[in-house]
Amino acid sequence: MRQLTDEVRDVVIVGTGPRGISVFERIAAHLAADADPPRFRIRLIDAVELGAGRIWRTDQESCFLMNTVVGEISMFSGVADGGPCRPGAGLSFQQWLRTQPDPALSGLGRDDYAPRYAYGRYLRYVYDAVVRGMSGLGEVVEVVGTVTSLRETGDTYTLEVSTPEEETTVTADAVVITSGHARAELTEHQSALARFARERPGLRYLSGDSAADLDLPSIPPHAVVGVLGLGLSFYDILMSCTVGRGGKFKESVDGTMFYVPSGNEPTVIAGSRSGLPILSRGRNQKDVTGRAAPRFLTSAAIGRLREQSVARRGRPSLDFDQDVLPLLEAEINYVYYTTQARIQYGAERAEEFAAELRALGPDLASWRGPAVRQGLKDVAPVDLERLARPFRTERFDSEASFVAEVGRIMRADIAEAGQGNVDSALKAALDAIRDSREVLRYAVDFGGLTPRSHRADFLGRFVSRTSRLFTGPPLERSAQFLALIEAKVLEIAGPDVRHGCDAVQGRFYLESPAVEGVRKHCDILVDSRIPTAGLVRNTDPLMRQLVDERMAVGFAHSDDDEVFETGALHITPAERRVITAGGRPHRAVYALGIPTERVCWFTQIGNGRPGVHTSFSRDADVIALSVLRRAASNAFQ
Repeated sequence: MRQLTDEVRDVVIVGTGPRGISVFERIAAHLAADADPPRFRIRLIDAVELGAGRIWRTDQESCFLMNTVVGEISMFSGVADGGPCRPGAGLSFQQWLRTQPDPALSGLGRDDYAPRYAYGRYLRYVYDAVVRGMSGLGEVVEVVGTVTSLRETGDTYTLEVSTPEEETTVTADAVVITSGHARAELTEHQSALARFARERPGLRYLSGDSAADLDLPSIPPHAVVGVLGLGLSFYDILMSCTVGRGGKFKESVDGTMFYVPSGNEPTVIAGSRSGLPILSRGRNQKDVTGRAAPRFLTSAAIGRLREQSVARRGRPSLDFDQDVLPLLEAEINYVYYTTQARIQYGAERAEEFAAELRALGPDLASWRGPAVRQGLKDVAPVDLERLARPFRTERFDSEASFVAEVGRIMRADIAEAGQGNVDSALKAALDAIRDSREVLRYAVDFGGLTPRSHRADFLGRFVSRTSRLFTGPPLERSAQFLALIEAKVLEIAGPDVRHGCDAVQGRFYLESPAVEGVRKHCDILVDSRIPTAGLVRNTDPLMRQLVDERMAVGFAHSDDDEVFETGALHITPAERRVITAGGRPHRAVYALGIPTERVCWFTQIGNGRPGVHTSFSRDADVIALSVLRRAASNAFQ
């Protein structure tokens, strides 16, 4: 029989989406493994839905899909072991789907994409299992409400919480902030668009939120809807306006997809900077551990670059374009060339070629000779910029010529994606970016780059342009995109799209300088680009209060050339403790996920992988262990 200590430690977790659940699960797993655990009271607070949060809430439209295959997802930090699902061991998403009575869910295979609401239900399942796992270890208190303030009160923290019933005060020894995506204040330009709509009956402006939180069902049939951005949220909006209104996608005799309208659709006009929708991921051919080991972009290589930077510049921060990107390009092209060799000449010859490239090192110029000798003289290196911005120098004399070129590119991409992320040389190469994310984080996080390079090279160019090449939707979305153009439900405005208010017409407009003579008008303008709220434009009352009262500060890094204000919460690398405006880490206030984006990269990922100890679960474990160690050593005081 375990003897629980009499003293109760109060921990508050603000936000119960994937990041909050992950910390909760790790705390509970460690407590369950402790022979003499301290007693905890854990308060779980969420403004929308406990155990799913806002982004993954369970009442979303069924046409909204995830962009990660079900076989790569788990929220338990350990695999199922035949016992009950509990903190540290439980069903993966795929295993859970098989238990569902709805054949639309239970029939999903490893490489399929599930509806977003289904993942929300899975999160609730994991959350409930962790709550049950806390039985006998401590008390769990669930609160649906919004934390409006957090202040130090002696040796504890006091939180003000607003619920639909009351305003209440909570005292905590430790607080973990995992509040996820916050809504951002409108910019001056967005405010002008909203004002233009308010002043004209029949016009509407929607922006700054996930598709599930935009009032899309209220858009009238046959309305003309302009959509800014062609990323993942664009596809959600597009599906809501089509299959969400009763339309059907069908397959013709020759295998091409076509769309049968319901008659309730609006007309959608969409545009973006690139002019193309986010490209599809290759059909998955890898198992859950099937990530390529890095050959050039390794942690050791980053360490050596830092040593060289200290000797050359007097500080360890790196230049992304000069130091990191060449190694990533080597990883991408190593996969590209060796896959081409395997496809054309077989595995044995491909491995000989691979060994030669590894021996030469990451200088792509030195690879030309071996490539020619291997019969690949016509294979040019992967051009990320060209793939991301294919129309950057193009001009079109008509809308028809632009749409034809979009169709050509999309059909080629569909063919590549259909071959898979192992057997398509291009999709396998782009998947190398996904496989390199852990090392990229090691290079970038916590001011790993110079301020200018972090702002301009990494975030301003690499992330904004190339993320659309490797974070794409299911393959079927690209085919649906083309079918909707053919059905004249969807129109594409062109690259470098501009938008605004046409006072003469009394409507919004979209136009592209690359497509001659085209200005398209719409009655409803939807900005599908989800902004990074940061700490300046953040509408979350907790974030505003923390900054206003200097309880927290944005992470900024500087050198002789520039100060880069990232807008992310400044946290300690070792424990993820929030740092005050005075530079002092809080005793026990932690932050994880979206509030720390740009201190840490790619925090929007919302899942772990079955049986793989990824950064998602490691980050949660760092905080869980810190909370438990501080409780054991009375370091909360």
